[in-house]
Amino acid sequence: MLTYDLEQRGDNTIYEYLYRCIKLDILDGTLTAGSKLPSKRKFAKHHQVSLKTIENAYEQLLTEGYIYSEEKRGYFVSPLETDTGVRQARHQNHIPFSVCGSKAPSPAPLLPASDSKSSAFFADFTSNQTATEKFPYDTWAKLLRGILSEGNRSLLEKLPFEGLYELRVSIAKYLYGFRGMQVSPDQIVVGAGTEYLCGQLISLLGRDLIYALEDPGYRKTAQIYRTNGASYEYIRVDENGLCPDLLRESPASVVHVSPGHHFPTGSIMPVARRQALLEWAEESAGRYIIEDDYDSEFRFSRRPIPAIQSLRHNHRVIYMNTFSKTLTPAIQIGYMVLPNKLAERYLSAMSRYSCTASTLEQHALAAFMDNGYFERHIHRMKKYYKAKRDCMLDVLEQSRLYPYVTIDEKDAGSHFLMHLHTPLSDTELKWLARENGVRLDCLSEYYAEDKAQRAHTIIVNYSGLEEADFRKALDVLLLAV
Repeated sequence: MLTYDLEQRGDNTIYEYLYRCIKLDILDGTLTAGSKLPSKRKFAKHHQVSLKTIENAYEQLLTEGYIYSEEKRGYFVSPLETDTGVRQARHQNHIPFSVCGSKAPSPAPLLPASDSKSSAFFADFTSNQTATEKFPYDTWAKLLRGILSEGNRSLLEKLPFEGLYELRVSIAKYLYGFRGMQVSPDQIVVGAGTEYLCGQLISLLGRDLIYALEDPGYRKTAQIYRTNGASYEYIRVDENGLCPDLLRESPASVVHVSPGHHFPTGSIMPVARRQALLEWAEESAGRYIIEDDYDSEFRFSRRPIPAIQSLRHNHRVIYMNTFSKTLTPAIQIGYMVLPNKLAERYLSAMSRYSCTASTLEQHALAAFMDNGYFERHIHRMKKYYKAKRDCMLDVLEQSRLYPYVTIDEKDAGSHFLMHLHTPLSDTELKWLARENGVRLDCLSEYYAEDKAQRAHTIIVNYSGLEEADFRKALDVLLLAV
């Protein structure tokens, strides 16, 4: 949810102030083309203002062309040229960059707005969807029926706010066997996805801290911090992950990293750099590392890279993961592992909250893990994704486009990078693909500070692609060379 400090509005009316804030966020790239704005009713409730105030602000933005509306879908940011005078405009209007709780990124390039109607595209390279057709429905249904038939009255009782104890025991056993992590169930907090848990973590650690985020990085991560009113700074990522030396130069006291498999570059952080991050955390009281291990399970060769949490001196590491990627997005269960002292602090400070994950699904997931179904499912999915990746790379190698591309493939996850040797800009490349039924994301879009980096590099999420459609999409991209 967009959040603006109404106390900063000066002599402006509330409607004028909100209109100016949104307009400037669009112009400087904080709100990118195609981003959906909050509904008028939710936006009004969030800021505790009248619905008419929000309607007036949106109407002015519509009139000036900064946003557009779609019937029954809402309001979206229009694709615009960015304004080089945005920073000056913010100063003149007394609107600080921290009004959304974040450091504003550099202006974004003009790129075509993503069309959420996937039917408009025969090939969508942006969809990193889980292969839900591979989900073991029969096994899951059998477990649910068994749990319900037992007549267990605990299904009707309120869960501990940190989650079902049996599931936390199952997670602790799994982390020990798969990630080499020795943790207690009392250190584990279960919730309805990592987005919710990240919000809880921000509440616990404090919104007055500065959080360091990866650049480039997963765009939703910044949105989560911005929504929760937390300030953040971007730290550059190189071929080995986030740069500790740059982190030391920043005022951040918490860093959010994905060392096991970085998105979108696919890099894997070597142990020396992981140790350097631990050294950074030890240098000052109150520093923490948030280790986002979102798809560490899908590494195709050799054993998984050890988690930072599994290394020595890990009492400053907060480990986060989710079952939405390994099982299905419909199962909104994530978890975090807190250091012992922070876990005690969480239990003391956050007990007023309720557990947000489904009670029935937590019972089913515990049984799914305890009976070995989860481990077998991961093994099957690794084989499936590896076979699909190999198929896509074979198709690419046999195509007429192959002499014009360079592949950066990190042997993990469900995407690879394809650098296209083309005279077109990323904007032109995306428009060309869009007009011919292919939806693309370019790596340059994921940079906050320097969007000119890694131009002409396409992120190929292959988990939802069909072989025939991929072949046709490569013929479309051939038009760009």
